[in-house]
Amino acid sequence: MGRLKVIVIFGLMGTGKTTLARALGEALGLPVIHSDAVRKHLAGFTPTTPTPAEFGKGIYDEDFSRKTYAEMRGQAAAHLAAGRSVILDGSYKRAYERDLVAQLAQEYGAAAIFLYCACPLEVVRQRLGIRAHDPESISNGREEILTAQAEDFDPPDLADPHIWGVNTARELPEVLEKVKFLLAWADSGKG
Repeated sequence: MGRLKVIVIFGLMGTGKTTLARALGEALGLPVIHSDAVRKHLAGFTPTTPTPAEFGKGIYDEDFSRKTYAEMRGQAAAHLAAGRSVILDGSYKRAYERDLVAQLAQEYGAAAIFLYCACPLEVVRQRLGIRAHDPESISNGREEILTAQAEDFDPPDLADPHIWGVNTARELPEVLEKVKFLLAWADSGKG
């Protein structure tokens, strides 16, 4: 896959981040670090243990979120040090958290690529409804906190050449092929 990379798949809940991260990790043979799994592990829960909380409270408050993303950076650093590219899956709603990942990548001579997942609100609501009944889901994202998350999200600068917008409303195979094409294009030295 060319140059060492940290691929960050981020965006609002229900936009398909985890689905894309899993599929891309499998397609490219890369490890994937999921924020929901890391957060729950730090709190002493299994990944599929439901831990609903009010928006920004409990294991979703700013302090615990900082700890979660710091742990993810630590795990990513271990992969980079071993010469492996890595995928990070999380909302990364704070611009400074995205900046810290870019700094980490730079420290290891890796490219930082940010894939901002977005899709229409009706698609998000449908996905959140399905997820609410999935016992294997690791996410606690729920429709009742979606608006709060959207209002609290530092919007990405899509003019930044390291941030690519990804329309995740399309079928997964189509989205995956587009992302793989973009990554190959970046490896060619044109990106």
